[in-house]
Amino acid sequence: MIMSDKPSMISRVEYYRLGTTVKAYVKTAERTDAVFYVGEKEYAEQSNIREPYDFTMHFFTVGEEELKKAGGFKTVFTKRGKRPTVFFIDGVTAVEEFTVFDPDAVISRETAFSRPDRGLKFEGKTDEGSIDGIDWVSEMYRTPAGAPVRVFVMTADTDRVSAICGTPEGVPEFRPKVIQRVIEECAEYEKTGDTVLAATNGDFFDMFGDCKPSGLCVSGGIVVANPDSPNPFFAILRSGEPFIGYLGETELSEIAEAIGGGQVIVRNGEPAEIAPLEPFGEIAHPRTAFGITADGKIIAAVVDGRRPDWSNGAALIELAKIMIEHGAVTALNTDGGGSSTFIVRGKDGLQMLNHPADLVRPTEDLIRPLFNSLIIIKK
Repeated sequence: MIMSDKPSMISRVEYYRLGTTVKAYVKTAERTDAVFYVGEKEYAEQSNIREPYDFTMHFFTVGEEELKKAGGFKTVFTKRGKRPTVFFIDGVTAVEEFTVFDPDAVISRETAFSRPDRGLKFEGKTDEGSIDGIDWVSEMYRTPAGAPVRVFVMTADTDRVSAICGTPEGVPEFRPKVIQRVIEECAEYEKTGDTVLAATNGDFFDMFGDCKPSGLCVSGGIVVANPDSPNPFFAILRSGEPFIGYLGETELSEIAEAIGGGQVIVRNGEPAEIAPLEPFGEIAHPRTAFGITADGKIIAAVVDGRRPDWSNGAALIELAKIMIEHGAVTALNTDGGGSSTFIVRGKDGLQMLNHPADLVRPTEDLIRPLFNSLIIIKK
């Protein structure tokens, strides 16, 4: 192993306590791959390598006593890409560093949750409406500095409407690089005679590759993709009951519709898996989330962002609180960013109420094509 004589690759190390374990977060100065060693035991990285940052935030979970006994952990970094960098000169393919563990540096759940929470203040409703079992509202929040944060929320009564997983061209199968905009997926379902009342975007997907969704996808009872996915998902069970959770908490055979997501951000009416200390969770991104109320209604919310004069996004803890304020007892974070799309039926047909983060220069909205969507139809 060749040691680098350059400045430290590691620019930030933090720890988050999870019972008797800690989750170690290592932020690097460059985009890298990493493997961690505590004593002789190897830990594979998890990271945000698909996020658009110059750095990488790696993280791994380890027993706190094990980490104390070893005195810390070693990280072996390998470069991404072929060009030499500040840390990887010609001929150097890996560098390693040892980090001394400081038990006093472990951050509590409360600190991890509160740090990215800006304390958004509700200013008021900007619009609202109802149609055939769908109630929707647009709201304005403000950051402490006065920056706008616009939120769009729909609540669907499952006694009057059905929620389905929309797929490109209405075909319940994965076909590489076949994607559509949400409004186009809605149009496919209306060709069958269904009346679409509302819709949002769905799961994360490989937008730079084959466009496959990241998690479980089931449409019309047909498994479209990832039947063994470890990711959480939103589902409509064959019983008609909405569900948010993981395979193992319900069986694949029980699922009629399913859309994958990233984190279960609300459980039992409280914030849950909000990616503490990860840039993805802390940064105020455009967001989309699905939730379920105590009486079985479905909530879908979009927070616009990356457009400073219009809306400035939300951290995951802020998204969780918004979902709770709207009655969610459980909620799932789904694909956000430029994918976030909020559509409802008005007097002139389906209309997009939000302004996605992707733009056609200079200011025209660009509705991103994607793989699946949450479509609410009239029963």
